[in-house]
Amino acid sequence: MPELIRSVVSRVRVYFKDRRQSLRLRTRLSLTISLCRKSNGNKLQPRAQALKGYTRDMSLNGLALLLPKVHLDGHHLAAEGRELELTLELPGGPISMQIIPHRYEQLEVSECGCGYLIGAKIVQIGDEDRSRYSIFIRKGLAG
Repeated sequence: MPELIRSVVSRVRVYFKDRRQSLRLRTRLSLTISLCRKSNGNKLQPRAQALKGYTRDMSLNGLALLLPKVHLDGHHLAAEGRELELTLELPGGPISMQIIPHRYEQLEVSECGCGYLIGAKIVQIGDEDRSRYSIFIRKGLAG
């Protein structure tokens, strides 16, 4: 039932003004996503499983991600407040950032073999990666 509600809300958004304020660049880039692992004292956490997907669109503050599933390592990726580690394959090389999903929906028709769309906000990105990310988006929006 929650999937039905998300789908209806997504469709209603088409008829009303979209709340997003940032300009969005529609582009398809490869990405890898994993759960953020917090260190436990001096012990290192085991490497998390990763999931491959694609971007649907991007803005300076967030991304829309296409993923084949919404569960990883027994966890729901779009759970409230769950931080995720994202590696994005930009043309000049990969960049890393931490994101928090804000919404997700199951797609009626899969895109690039992916059945889920996750909208996420960027919460942490290094200065050099932020600069490369911003330049990529600005160039893409300029045409």
